[in-house]
Amino acid sequence: MKLKFNWGFGIAATYIGFVIVILIMVFIFMKQDVTLETRDYYAKGLAYQEQIDKMNRAKELPEQLSINVIPNSLKLSFPKMFSPERLKGTITLYRPSNEKNDFTIPVSPDTSHIQLISTENISKGLWKVRVDWSADNVTYYNELPVMVN
Repeated sequence: MKLKFNWGFGIAATYIGFVIVILIMVFIFMKQDVTLETRDYYAKGLAYQEQIDKMNRAKELPEQLSINVIPNSLKLSFPKMFSPERLKGTITLYRPSNEKNDFTIPVSPDTSHIQLISTENISKGLWKVRVDWSADNVTYYNELPVMVN
């Protein structure tokens, strides 16, 4: 028995082929990881104007917070215009590739306005250092990428 290829068979084959391709695409796309950067991404997006204000205040300071990579440590140098006892806040080391590696420590500079963070027990690679700090009830925010080797 020989099958003839006519227009009805062509339409049916095209329709069935289209359905199969769509089902394969749905199956592939259902397997993709679609996690957001943070769990409360949308709530943080709405409150971002406050973050922008903090960043602008930090940029307007005559002396900037600096973050340097030194052997086995990160060195944070806070502005000397503030007393170290009046500096409060948190330092978050954020790992873009794996949120399980993120950790937060309190701001606690020594009398020379320097805080050292050991890098011996953290994985090598790109980190974002997020410093949300305050002095004299005025809040500031700095974020810098750092490569830990």
